[in-house]
This record gives sequence, structure tokens and C-alpha cells, in this order.
Amino acid sequence: MFTHQRKQRPWGHSLGVLMSLFGVGCGGSAQDARVLEWVHTQSVAPKSTQEISLPGDLAGASADARVHVARLADGRTCILLKKSIGWKSNFEGWLQCDAPLLPAEVVAAPPAPRAYVSLAGHVMFEELYVRTQRDPRTFDVYFDLN
Repeated sequence: MFTHQRKQRPWGHSLGVLMSLFGVGCGGSAQDARVLEWVHTQSVAPKSTQEISLPGDLAGASADARVHVARLADGRTCILLKKSIGWKSNFEGWLQCDAPLLPAEVVAAPPAPRAYVSLAGHVMFEELYVRTQRDPRTFDVYFDLN
């Protein structure tokens, strides 16, 4: 007789999944949050930007099965997951850092039509327009080449 044992997860995991389904909390899905944990195990040099293919269990977190990683000079790590990719490489995405962004890194000055994240020296992270700021380290972003 075949028996299948179901692995029990802590109730906090289930709560986090439910919160993400209803757009409550720090944004993204539980899978998105696991991507940042996984990135911390990768060898990304300080002061660098890297694009990394996601492993099979995390590949669904982005439209292209890849994550963009910025390792900042002060040790913070930020990730960008492209959720949908459109014409001329425009995209909608999810940005999360392991520590809050600095006030100067979220630019709200004209002529930009809205606030944008700019992590100087990290090209993929220099012009990410903010659709929603979920908390000081998590943003729904987009890039529009016009």
C-alpha cells in the first residue's frame, strides 16, 4: 500500500501566501521572496550587477526565468524580477532589496512623470518607474522605453 506523507509547514508560511494573494504585506509572492533568499547563496561580487538564470523551482517567478541582481557598495542586495515583457523590451516587474532603499535612490523630481528607482552604476536598476511602493524595500516597477 502506498502512503503519502504531507510535509507540514509552519502556519506563518500559509499566512504569507494568503497575504500575497490578496496584495497585503510586502508584495510579491512567497516564491518571489524565496528568490531573494536564493540570490544570497550565489556569488555576486560587491559593486556589481548580474543576470542569473533561476533554478527550476523558482523559474516561474519571472517571465524570462531570470533574476537581475545588484550588489551595492554598502552590502545591500536588490533583485528585479520581470513579471511581463512587452514591446521594445518594456516590462512590468517586482523589485526587492534586503534593506530599505535610501531616500536619494527613489527619485521624485521632474521631468519624470512619476517616481523612479535609480541605483547609480547598476544599469538595469537606474530607471525603474514606481507603480506601487509596498514598503521601503519592495516596489512594483515598470520600464517604458516610450
